[in-house]
Amino acid sequence: MQKQLPLKYYLNHFFELAEFIQAQCKTLLTPEQQQFIVKLTQLDEQSLCTLLRIYSRKPRLVALSSLNYEEIPNLHGAIFKLKQFALVAHPTVDDLDLVLAHLTKPELVALLADDALFKTPVTFKKSASKGVLLALCKQHIDREANTLEQLCGEFVVNSRAEYYEYFEFLYSGRLSAGDINHQNRFVMRDLGIAKVRNDVGETRSRFNTLEEAQTHYQLNQCRMQFKACEMPEQYRHLANELLQINCTDDLAHSIKNKLLIRLFKQFKEVDLAYACTLLDNCTGSSEAQELAIRVRYKQGDTEWVQQTLEAIINDPIDDGILYFAEDFLQRKYNKQQRSRLTQMLSDTECQLEIDDIYRGDVEQGVCEYYQQQGYTVFFTENNLWLSLFALTFWQELFVDTPYPPCNEFDIYPHVLLADCFYASQQADIEQKLATFTHNDCIYKQVCKSAAQFYDTPTGLFQWHSDILEPLKVLIQHSELESLKAHLLQMTKTFKQLKDGYPDLMVLKDTGLCFEEVKAPGDKLRRNQLVSIDILKQHGFTVNIVAVNWFNDPNRIYSVVDIETTGGVQGNNKITEIAVVQLQAGEVIKQWASLINPERSIPPFITKLTGINAAMVRDAPCFADIADTLRGLLKGSVFVAHNVNFDYSFIRKEYAAIAQTFKMPKLCTVVESRKAFPKLPSYSLGNLAAHFELNLTNHHRALADATATAQLLKLIQQTQSKKAS
Repeated sequence: MQKQLPLKYYLNHFFELAEFIQAQCKTLLTPEQQQFIVKLTQLDEQSLCTLLRIYSRKPRLVALSSLNYEEIPNLHGAIFKLKQFALVAHPTVDDLDLVLAHLTKPELVALLADDALFKTPVTFKKSASKGVLLALCKQHIDREANTLEQLCGEFVVNSRAEYYEYFEFLYSGRLSAGDINHQNRFVMRDLGIAKVRNDVGETRSRFNTLEEAQTHYQLNQCRMQFKACEMPEQYRHLANELLQINCTDDLAHSIKNKLLIRLFKQFKEVDLAYACTLLDNCTGSSEAQELAIRVRYKQGDTEWVQQTLEAIINDPIDDGILYFAEDFLQRKYNKQQRSRLTQMLSDTECQLEIDDIYRGDVEQGVCEYYQQQGYTVFFTENNLWLSLFALTFWQELFVDTPYPPCNEFDIYPHVLLADCFYASQQADIEQKLATFTHNDCIYKQVCKSAAQFYDTPTGLFQWHSDILEPLKVLIQHSELESLKAHLLQMTKTFKQLKDGYPDLMVLKDTGLCFEEVKAPGDKLRRNQLVSIDILKQHGFTVNIVAVNWFNDPNRIYSVVDIETTGGVQGNNKITEIAVVQLQAGEVIKQWASLINPERSIPPFITKLTGINAAMVRDAPCFADIADTLRGLLKGSVFVAHNVNFDYSFIRKEYAAIAQTFKMPKLCTVVESRKAFPKLPSYSLGNLAAHFELNLTNHHRALADATATAQLLKLIQQTQSKKAS
């Protein structure tokens, strides 16, 4: 159940922030900022509550009529006090267009009807759109009218960005357009929605000097300005402003590089010379190096490109740019026809024929193919290796680290953000790895961390109830030295190895292997190449699986229908499930069961379905039939009339018992529209009547599933005729 926010919760948040600023960040404030925080602490409670409510809003202007809260019994008195302290001000006539934009449509209509505000009456229709009414107001209003001051007095300027935003930034380290500011982060925490670390003791400053804090603040302001830019001159002004910022640490350089690259992409089509200047100002960026090489090569500067490529090969920033440089040199200068990525994909010896029903989820298709061969398969991608890494080095990453989290919201290890894990904790890392004299030692360490810290937010991987199952298979079926080598490499080059891992881990008769699945038209990405190469270097078997589609005439369609206590939203549950299976157009199996929803059935649902409380009282609950249903559906296509309704309910029921549910699905509503266009209705009842399908007990699961199965057979026959 969602928690309720306490009265004056923004006031509580302010005191948390103020305590942090005054205790940890005094050296990060200018004299004006220090005076401002003191001024806030001197306000009476009502005035402070009013100011914080204003600061919680996103718009530049805040209507006084929107500040109706129990904690502000005398709003006008609070506003008067805030104006005395020079903490708020009303907009002026110069802000009139902004004021008008904040008015509602009825307010604009009332304004246009006020002749005192217009030198000549304005003709308008009350039914006109808000945009039209606003344009008329802006165009015709008398900007010297005396009553405009009264209109402006109904708003106050939200000045959060002047000082308070900086305090929030010192706390969170990031600006985000007001929607993830300090206040709203605390609101999400108080509601139990935001993930926070409960093991953080003292809140710490994330910056060491005023210069460092101001630099990061400027960079984040530039990042937000980039999102707001629309005109070329705005982008150029931002780029020039960004070039003037002197970065003092690696993280600042990284933020600046990303912005410069984004600005390069804005300018490259209109002013390539200026765009290249932006790239030249990137520091230690492999992406900027690659972009510069591609531009210079296109311009014909082949000698510079060749020299740069050779320099990169001799001393690369990372493996990604090394692979690019080697590949580019081979293709452009040694006339190799294909890139290494394309060549690897075309040279793969592992090709599988997969039913094209899995076109929307090729990994699921390959997974089920291997399961049919009797192999053990796990969807792994990045979560497997990131969870192994984090659970192995939890103590070093989160507890005994020289870079502890600054506050409860910092769930990503700072030592990884700074990319200095191995450099700063080499002795601890190597000592930990040296204690792993057998595979079981790693597994015990992983289990110990999982038991102690389960569900603690990490920022690295997603917790789930069976997280140890794939880790156990990985650890038990891998060479000890291979595991240790890869874990060590992750501590050294984590930014390179945090993603790009293969889709599947498969335990075959020949041993453990990893498989990167590619459907027709898919490409191998460079981060995948990096991870695959390093895994291979450490002794792991990695295959690239090329999938070819085919249409399986013997596939099984499981036509499902459910009855429920109500719609998908809310706490509604299933009361009945039926499955009718078709293969090659013939019914091969059918199954149905009432389900105890463990909640009341509304009278209108009983009237619709005929299912009442007495009928389900002794029926099994969903957990009791979950394994039976899963076994029945396994390896088939989930079919239903309006499939997302039935599928979502069943997935929700499995989630309630901590199980996942994933199948290829097909909707007979969608397929009916394709097969039988221009029918007046595609409801199951109307389709059954139109095609004379057997639907004798509508809104009971087995009857509806049987009729849907007949409809599916009719659809398939129609599709077959059209194909021939």
